[in-house]
Amino acid sequence: MRELEVPVLIVGAGPVGMLMAALLADQGIESLLVEQRDDLHLAPQAHVINTRTQEILAGIGVTDEALAGITTHSAEARFVTWRQNLAEGDLARIDIGSAGYLASMAPASSKRTANIPQHHLERLLFAQVSRRVRCQTRFGHAWQGAEHSGHGAVSSVKDVATGETYRVRSDWLIAADGAGSPVRRSLGLPMVGETNLAHLITINFEADIRHLVKESPSILFWVLSAAAPGTFIVHDAARYSVFMTPYFPEYESPADFPPDRCERILRAALGDRHLPLRITSLSNWTMQAHIAAPYSQGRTFLVGDAAHRFPPTGGLGLNTGAADAHNLAWKLACVIKGRAGPGLLDTYGDERKPVAETNSRVSVANHRKMRQVTAALGLDEDKLPTMARLRASAPARALPAALRSAVKRLLVAPIDSRTRKVQRAATPGFAGIRRNVQLAAEAQMEHFNTLGLDLGYVYRSAAVCGGGAAAPMASNPVLEVAQSLTPGARLPHFRLQGAPGSPATSHDLVGHGHFLLAGFGRHGKACAGLAESASQQLGGVAVHAVDLDAVTHHADRPQLSAWNLGLPDAAILVRPDGHIAWRHAAATDARLEDVLGALCRVLQVPVPSREPLPSGARPVAPVS
Repeated sequence: MRELEVPVLIVGAGPVGMLMAALLADQGIESLLVEQRDDLHLAPQAHVINTRTQEILAGIGVTDEALAGITTHSAEARFVTWRQNLAEGDLARIDIGSAGYLASMAPASSKRTANIPQHHLERLLFAQVSRRVRCQTRFGHAWQGAEHSGHGAVSSVKDVATGETYRVRSDWLIAADGAGSPVRRSLGLPMVGETNLAHLITINFEADIRHLVKESPSILFWVLSAAAPGTFIVHDAARYSVFMTPYFPEYESPADFPPDRCERILRAALGDRHLPLRITSLSNWTMQAHIAAPYSQGRTFLVGDAAHRFPPTGGLGLNTGAADAHNLAWKLACVIKGRAGPGLLDTYGDERKPVAETNSRVSVANHRKMRQVTAALGLDEDKLPTMARLRASAPARALPAALRSAVKRLLVAPIDSRTRKVQRAATPGFAGIRRNVQLAAEAQMEHFNTLGLDLGYVYRSAAVCGGGAAAPMASNPVLEVAQSLTPGARLPHFRLQGAPGSPATSHDLVGHGHFLLAGFGRHGKACAGLAESASQQLGGVAVHAVDLDAVTHHADRPQLSAWNLGLPDAAILVRPDGHIAWRHAAATDARLEDVLGALCRVLQVPVPSREPLPSGARPVAPVS
């Protein structure tokens, strides 16, 4: 049997797998990426690409212009709307991208959450992976299983087209193979959480619906209808959208939703039975909230949906996976290069699993909280299965199709008539109900704006020094982020000054596998010498340095001390993933021993014995 050898085998060429491959390649690590599908996804899948993911993508060379080119909404399409169907007027609408909210986000990042369909993002990422010589990608190659040892894994991979099975010997195995992860299942790693939160049919379709949505240009439309309940994701109103509608396995299965029935449901939700349209694909899925109990076993690591799956209410799944890859890649590269102890890899699960648990909890809460809108309208979602039960009954199945449809119309007509009266505020009573529906919709803002979740998590692990320090808390940790220089927190965003072409923000200073020693006040100028000496003593571990007083935009300099508990001096060590590993905020000089101790603790290697300082280096004070 043919056998290949590679340092890292990545199973799954979705966004997280491809991002992992690119991040490793940029740190000098070769990988082989295998994917059982014969091509990239053709349908949108996920579509929310948040601020942090865009910062991570920038680190592998994805420009703002490239992302703008695949973003499917203009700034005007900033609403989320509730209607009886798309042809009816609004029952409620909220503005999730107002100028005021965007202005409040600006101090936290130069990036903005965008609607980018996953299949477009995958093509952009594939272009990035393809131009890296250390990445190999094979579509139509299915991972079959592996033999694991303390030295790595020997995987069996099948070429689906030819039927050939070959072996891949890798030092490390990364499972980026989705919610059903064959790699995770083969290891028997359990998933813990809530199952069967909802069951949905997804209808991808092509149609020009601009005339239906022009009064409320929205990313999402929630259809509150007994006849065709569900949600529209409007990727491009002129070309293609997605509609998701629930089904109830106690009474029906996906087989009960053939294309002709799905088209009838879709047209009822659109409110236009004559609109030219084409259904491009149908699928079904179960909404779950599961997290892997361990994120790794031996030399195998889970990332993305293989490690966690959330309800889509919040758009947190893909983005959490991108941060997984970002966290793991630099650690794995350091271990492979012999610059870190293997214990550093244990901090991957220690850091990322709590983030997934928080995001899962919020996603589930968002899903359940949406019932407030239907309850305000006077609809009982618990009665939705009744229609499925009636359709599944023997008498109903015995009726001709036309008669079944007539009976359904009779059953839903009173409900839809009442909903229409609410939308039109036909009486003072109905007007009051509509006001309540609007208030319930406005209470859903945490579903759609999650800046605090995206940027505000603070790691606690052996890869953070002083990880017990309390970080400031935002008043709403979902909507808002409280930036700080607390160890474990993401390096705050601030602007840099300099010539055109120089780094524009603080996040352009980090990444690419290097640590950053940054200081201000009395510590700023000393960072260059300390970083150089520390790098030499650790055998070439890359440690860059910057005097923040010299490079920070004058308007943002006051923030440095504000983020530092009001203190005027600090030296911070920033990890390759942009999270702060260590802070020295004392008025005494930071010593080489301090920096070395922090680096060695993070990397889990012994502190080296002292060597003579290189010529011209600043002497350090003796250890007290």
